[in-house]
Parts: sequence; C-alpha cells; structure tokens
Amino acid sequence: MKKILPLLLFVLPIILTIAQKVEELPMLKKLNLKPIETIIDEQGRKIDKETGALRINRNEYFKSEAEDANEIAWSFLQTKQEVYGLSHNLNDIKIKRIVESPAGKYVYCRQYVNDIPVSATNFIIYINKKNIVTYTLNEFRNVAKYGDMESNPSITENTALTIANEYLSINGAIIDNPTELVYFESMDKGLELAWKINIASMDPMGDWQFFISAEDGNIIHVEDINISANGSGKIFNPNPLVSANVPYGYNNCYLHNNGATNSCLDGQLVQVTLQDLTYENGLYKLKGPYCVVQDMEPPNVPIPELSTPNFHYNRDQGEFGAVMCYYHIDLAARRILELGYNVDSLKYLRVDPHGREGQYNAFYIPSKNYITLGGGGKYVYLAEDADIIWHEYAHAIWYRFNPTQGTGSMPIRTETPSVKEGLADYWATSYKRSLYPNNWATYGLWGGMGDSTLIRQIDLDLVYPDNYQVDGVMRMYEHSNGQILSAALMKIWGDLGREITDKLFLEAHLIWGEHPDMRPAMCFYKPVKNDYF
Repeated sequence: MKKILPLLLFVLPIILTIAQKVEELPMLKKLNLKPIETIIDEQGRKIDKETGALRINRNEYFKSEAEDANEIAWSFLQTKQEVYGLSHNLNDIKIKRIVESPAGKYVYCRQYVNDIPVSATNFIIYINKKNIVTYTLNEFRNVAKYGDMESNPSITENTALTIANEYLSINGAIIDNPTELVYFESMDKGLELAWKINIASMDPMGDWQFFISAEDGNIIHVEDINISANGSGKIFNPNPLVSANVPYGYNNCYLHNNGATNSCLDGQLVQVTLQDLTYENGLYKLKGPYCVVQDMEPPNVPIPELSTPNFHYNRDQGEFGAVMCYYHIDLAARRILELGYNVDSLKYLRVDPHGREGQYNAFYIPSKNYITLGGGGKYVYLAEDADIIWHEYAHAIWYRFNPTQGTGSMPIRTETPSVKEGLADYWATSYKRSLYPNNWATYGLWGGMGDSTLIRQIDLDLVYPDNYQVDGVMRMYEHSNGQILSAALMKIWGDLGREITDKLFLEAHLIWGEHPDMRPAMCFYKPVKNDYF
C-alpha cells in the first residue's frame, strides 16, 4: 500500500455527485377505473351507495321450476331485475359462461351497452344442487345516468395499438396484442367508448392492458396484469467451500466429482426467497423484473417451470444453476436499488446458466445484454459459484450503468480491461465479505476447483505501476492486473465499510467515461468520497 494511499489522495475536479444518478423513469401504470362504492343495509346486504341496487346477497333464496341452469338464471334475473338495478327488458345482460362444480353451478353474466361489453362488469349467480339460487354478486355499473352513448369509434384499432406501443417504448418482442371495443367507466370522465388492448412484451416486461379512448386516442387506463409471486429455492451462498470454511477437496468430500452431490455439499444448501417470480399459464417461472433465466446457448438444458413456486434442487440437477442465477442476479440488482441508484438499464437481464457449449468460462455479452456461464463434465458448472455470477453482473453494470459505454467513441486502452476485471472481482467479493467477514479473500474458490491458476486473491499488497504487467497480447494479464484495483478497494471496504465503498463503486461508473486507465480509475475514490459523504 506504500503507493496506493498517495494515489487515492489525488484530487480530480468532481462535477458529478449523487444528484446526477440516472433519474427514475415515470411509472408506466395509470390506474383510472372508477370503483363501485357500497354500503351495508339493515339486513347485512351490500348495496350500491349511489343507486341502492343490491350488490352482494349471501342469503338469496330463489327457487325455479326449471332444472337447466341457463333457464334458472334468466328466470331469476327477470324476477329480480329491479332489486339489482337491471334494465326492464334485460337487454344489458348476456350469459357468458356456466361452470359446474361439486357444490353446484355458477352462471357468469356480463353487462352490455349498444351490444358492446362494459369493462370490469360481472354478475354471478350461484345455483346449489337443489337448483336454488342462494348467492349473487352484482358488479354491473350504473350506466343509465350517462344517457345515449356513442357506439362508433373515431379512432381505429390500429391507431390505438400504435399509441400503446409508443407509450411503452417497446424494445423486446411483442408476444401478443389482442384488442376489443368496450365501454370503460373512468374516475375522471365516466363512461367512454374505448379500445381495450393487451400487449405482452419482453422489454418492458409485462402483460400490459390498455384502455384507449376510441373518441380522441387518450390513454384512459394502463396497468401490468402479469401476476408475480415470491417463491423459494435452494442455493449455495456464495459457494460450499466458503460457507463451510474448508479448502477444495477437504475430507475427500468437498469435491466436484463430475457433478455428483454428497452429504457435505447438500449440507451447504440454504433455502432463500425468490422474489417476483412470474406466474404464467399456470406455471411459476424464473423470470422477474431484474433477471430472466433463458436457455440461449448450447448445451440445451431446460429452464424449470413449476406448478408450485418451490425451486428446490441439489447441485447434481441441471435446474440448480438456474436457481442460483435468478437469486443472485436479482439480489445484485436490488442491492443497487438499496443504495439509492436506478437500475432501469439493468432490468430483465437475461442469463443462461448452461452456455458456452460447456466451455469452462463465463461472459457478459454486451451487444446482446446477457450473461452466459459454462462448465460441466470434469469442471464445476460456474453457475454454482456466486462469486462468478456477481462478477459477470458487474460487467453488466459497466456497460449498462455508465451512459458512455458502448459508444465506440475511443479505442480501448490497454489498461481498461484490467480495470473492468478488478471492479468485477470487487463487486463479487464485497457481497461475500458481507456474509463471511473472516473468509472472503479468495475469488472463485469453488468455480476454480481450488486451482491456484484459476482463482484469485483479493487481499494482496499490490501497487500500481510496480506490479502492473504488460505483454504483447495486452490482455493476457487483465485478471491478475485487476487484483491491484480489487485489493485496494477491499482495503477501503475495511476502513469505510460496505455501504460507502459500494456507493463509491457505483458512482465511479458515472464519471470514468468509456475507457479509463488504472490511475484515474483509482484516483476517483478520494474526491467523490468527500463530495458524497
């Protein structure tokens, strides 16, 4: 450290502070559906606050001579139309579906105006096994107060679809975009003729539902109706050697052994929460706002999709690496949010836990914005080591967090790759040290299978430029040279703590430009600490 400390004291003019983080994009949601307000009457029934129409009756009793559910329902509606606020000729109601269950039959109706459906309207009639109506739910809207309604759209379906696409600024593939002409009752304008449009897109990810005015093209309402849920998974955290505090091969048990598991390795599995999983078509998927696990490269290993959100596997099962990737990439993104930074540019990051055709290497692919991890056979699958996942995620931070990256404005300098690798090792090690403050200094211990030529030490007393190596290939020593920077940052981590050093790590990306050399990259930390804190 004899030259590191003076180097860190070097002062650069700082024009970028915390205020210059990328600002949050506006929320895409615009919720504008008018709620139906109800009160409880003296009989304990829910009635409409505005009209007095019966909304929910749990003690309904209506017996019909008919046995067919459709006939029973129509007979009930004709008899009870005034109580429920229905039109006298029932021209505002259509039976859409009848579902039979062991308990009875459920008749589902929908409200119409001018033979056009009214959005968010249901009338449910429950008929028990004795053909008696005993329960009703009325979600029809008070449309009579609006008088005669326009039924011919001024805005075409294609125009409305264009408005929706432009609002989302879609980059990824559009999966589907069905449309329907409906009436929509909004909080601000009341009942309007509207185009209902559903767009399932990859970027921004979601199942977006729009209601766009068919009269003037105004976006009345938009929301993501995609269902997400938390699940659970079993992972290494960060890898079995660090959590057990043993070297590779210890007791002839902590070994790769061509991918086989054993009691030692299973004993290091921990159960964690998998946040914001996607629930789609009856299946839970490792797809969330910050990570999308996909099979993109050979070998083709299926990504698990389950009927329950419990992704519990051992490391000898191919699905294990997918769970590791989802948990750790999602956690890394939430760490950035936790520190007060925006991660819009890092959303929906794709990862292939079994890529590279099985080659023993891992990469972040900037042009396609995805992470791919190899290994297998005689080598550990690199997705089993969180060090490597966090390392590759740091490369995504480099390219996606810094607005200047990828512009091609300057040639790559010889020292920039070493800066990148040193920062990536720091990001991985910072997380690991927060878990194991006394057992953090070796990077990639499990992924490297204990091989000293494959793992790296992050606690060395290296000094720039004395220990910086240069060769004709220019990138042969980028990982070993990166240890100069990662070790210096971990020394700062020891003095200032994880919170401050991680913030400095992120803030630095905003000022470096596209291709920093080692010296200015390291010199940045002292002045930004003064401005920031």
